[in-house]
Amino acid sequence: MIDPSTIIQFIQSKKYSPMTAAELAEHFEVLDSEYQPFSDLLHKLEFSGDVVRIKQKQYADPKKVHLMVGTLDCNPRGFGFVVPVKKDGGKDIYVGEEDMGSAMHGDLVVVRLPATPQIPRKKFDKRKNTSGQIVNILKRVNEFVVGTFEKTKRLRFVAPDNPRLFKDIYIAKDVSKGAEPGDKVVVKVTQWPSRHLNPEGEVFEILGKEGNPEVDLRSIIYQFKLPHVFSKEAINETKRIPPSVLEEEIQNRLDLRNKPTITIDPENAKDFDDAVSLEKTRHGGWLLSIHVADVSYYVKPNTPIDEEARHRGTSVYLPREVIPMLPEVLSNNICSLKEGEDRLTKSVLITLDQKGHVTKAEVKHSVIKVTRRLTYNQATAILHNTTNIHLSDDLRDMLFNMAHLAELLFKNRLERGAIELDLPEISLKIDKHGYVKDVEKVEKDISHKLIEEFMLLANEMVAKFMFEKKMPQVSRVHPEPDEEDMWEFASFVRGLEKTKIDPFKSKQLQKLLNRVRGKPEAYTINLVLLKSMKQATYEAGEGRHFALALDHYTHFTSPIRRYPDLIVHRILDQYFSGELSSPMVQSIWKQQLPEWTKHCSITERRADDAENEINKLKLLRFFENRVGDVFEGVINGIMEFGFFVQLNKYLLEGLVHIRTLADDIYQIDKKNMALVGIRRKKMYRIGDTVKIKIYKIDFLKREIDFILYNKQT
Repeated sequence: MIDPSTIIQFIQSKKYSPMTAAELAEHFEVLDSEYQPFSDLLHKLEFSGDVVRIKQKQYADPKKVHLMVGTLDCNPRGFGFVVPVKKDGGKDIYVGEEDMGSAMHGDLVVVRLPATPQIPRKKFDKRKNTSGQIVNILKRVNEFVVGTFEKTKRLRFVAPDNPRLFKDIYIAKDVSKGAEPGDKVVVKVTQWPSRHLNPEGEVFEILGKEGNPEVDLRSIIYQFKLPHVFSKEAINETKRIPPSVLEEEIQNRLDLRNKPTITIDPENAKDFDDAVSLEKTRHGGWLLSIHVADVSYYVKPNTPIDEEARHRGTSVYLPREVIPMLPEVLSNNICSLKEGEDRLTKSVLITLDQKGHVTKAEVKHSVIKVTRRLTYNQATAILHNTTNIHLSDDLRDMLFNMAHLAELLFKNRLERGAIELDLPEISLKIDKHGYVKDVEKVEKDISHKLIEEFMLLANEMVAKFMFEKKMPQVSRVHPEPDEEDMWEFASFVRGLEKTKIDPFKSKQLQKLLNRVRGKPEAYTINLVLLKSMKQATYEAGEGRHFALALDHYTHFTSPIRRYPDLIVHRILDQYFSGELSSPMVQSIWKQQLPEWTKHCSITERRADDAENEINKLKLLRFFENRVGDVFEGVINGIMEFGFFVQLNKYLLEGLVHIRTLADDIYQIDKKNMALVGIRRKKMYRIGDTVKIKIYKIDFLKREIDFILYNKQT
């Protein structure tokens, strides 16, 4: 088969005139028997944005015909941006609703580029001459939509749960399946929207009544298209997996079963990817061993289980339910590093000096037996001497030494220029019926930091090892932020903290974060900095991690729940077996990795979005019967139409609309990050603590509105 780069070079050449697939096949002397694979390759190049099809089904260079392939990212207010699929595809293109055609949020589309220079996303306006127009849809992703069924005198329709699908879907009576108002349904779209018409569809499945916790959960699973049922082939394959470690395999590995080894995980964890050991060396340094479940020993390439795992990309953690990447026979049993059980692992053995600097690192196939399982709370209590939990002297000493080493590693990480954001999380406590009974703020304590530092180091050491041995690379890449975004952050800080910083000097950024720690505005500053930086992704080949200040970094430590980690384990297996020395094996990896890493980045974002959505919905349900109650929060955003307040305990954000501020006429003061009253000069500023009352909850839009609390009212 012809190399894709050869086709791209030909189409981009100056002498090229647009050709059909048949004409291109004739040019490249493609045999009749190879025409279909050649045609499939052209479609693949079209999806990747390297070529486009124009009139008469001819292929052309996108730049020459002023077109771009990208994903439509819609805003609930009725406009959107086309995000290029190619890294060097330029800026996102603004598209007004009138120029979307029949496209919907998430669709892969071809957009005609604007005739004038594009206004950056953050400063767009709706002038028509800056707007692109969608001219073709390559892939639709909204064949099935989850929403709430509603009925008026004349119409039946479904209001989508996803606010980015901002048009209701009309449903005819004879295809409504008897759905009643308030039912949560899955609707199949049968007629796509047009400029003046809403989409049409038919009810495919009735999930249940809006507000039921189980229905909420199923709705999220459908909305985000989360694969949640394993194939029969995968289930059948699990029946052939041995329930315990085979003795003959132990003979081929480094036997570490007699080494004191612990796991530290959340209280409700069932799958244990990693365990740790620590010994003092003769020279006063350390031998740190990070043991990671050897999933690749059990999950072989292109088997039914592997295909399921690759499709899922990651495990998804929802309240009271986990959608695992691997069947439970693997994730919760033979691969899970359970206390007192022999388990196959890959161990990263790291020698460090007294100051926590690495002097040597090795990767070995090993077998371990976890001596003790600890939860984060237990480990922290032991380290703070606030518990009577029995732990042997050697394990207790090891745990205290681990905490000391972790502090050294953390200090070294910041000294090399890493950025440590302080963004607390919440844990929802769910009752047996699926409702939230309490919310706890999860702060990173010493045991969390201990495990985090060790896993970061293991990932770094594996990435360096693979780079040095010239293996195929799966990098966890965090790109350099855009200059404009970082200077905007610096301007934000100057207005809020009266502090001038160079946003490209990481030590200045970290100094700022340390200085505001514990202040009301700390969360907002950390969050704005996070949003000013780019998302981390998986990439084939080398790539730097900006926030960690590392040239080589990968994901290796969680192969039970992340497919990229499993890929890394397989590459290591082939290196140690000698298979990787084959040019053919190297070529296969080179061909597969770009597509797989892109897919894994997509599934990771999907999982994050689904987890955030269900948690927010659960929180809103928690407050449903508390409308009118008073809470304390911090102002974390100022807009022309009001300000946003985040409830301290719940990390839930709501809007205080400017029309509810009846004591004055307020205007935005961007310099001081505040709303200021014209007459009384009263100021509402980012970081201010305020008392609010819950005014209204909109479950459809997933929004909550507040009003300021006034004792007199």
